[in-house]
Amino acid sequence: MKRCNLLRGALAAGLTAPALAALTAARTDVDQTLSSDAPEDLADLEAAAESYGYGYHGQRPTRVLADLVTDFTTLRPLLTVPQPAPVRARLCRTAGQMAGMTAIVLHDLGSRKESRAWLATAARAAAESGDTRLHAWVLAREAMVPLDYGAPKAAARLADQARRAAGHRPTAAATLAAAVAARAYALNHQSEQARAALAAADALMERLPDSDRSDTWLTYGEQKHHAHLSHA
Repeated sequence: MKRCNLLRGALAAGLTAPALAALTAARTDVDQTLSSDAPEDLADLEAAAESYGYGYHGQRPTRVLADLVTDFTTLRPLLTVPQPAPVRARLCRTAGQMAGMTAIVLHDLGSRKESRAWLATAARAAAESGDTRLHAWVLAREAMVPLDYGAPKAAARLADQARRAAGHRPTAAATLAAAVAARAYALNHQSEQARAALAAADALMERLPDSDRSDTWLTYGEQKHHAHLSHA
């Protein structure tokens, strides 16, 4: 609670230098533990990650950011204690989800550099978890950063990586990656590739299971699909 209050206080004035320093400290605390042995007792943090996926719910982005990062930092002691491999994988998966959602909030707040740093941490956590769907989702989200900041070639490269990581199964990550790739190709005037990616995104969306269709940051709903396709 003390850490949460400190983060809320630092973020009250926006993404100032002290606030960014506090965010960086929270991220690196966990980031430095991701390649060693470790953890335990996860149910509450997994539930928290699921809850954060539903977005802002009328709260200020900086409030959500403070709460998210507070929960993220509680993973550190769990990641530094040796645990069975399945538990370690669950912890890394939760760390990847939380870091990825932190990146989304930072992106919405206009902090491109910090967003990419958190996505890099999310990618490390996702890779260590062995969850290829999460790793593909992180790469697709990372592609949206250069896409929204006027670098479509970089976005296309990242979206291609996300598509390869996702494979051909109808998942939220695969559908998002194809849709983001279509937008990047269109901005690069690669019309043939853009149309092919649009067709792939539509085909994946038709086969997407209901569990992946809810309107959260970690899934891929109908409204999100049409927004990406309209941009392309």
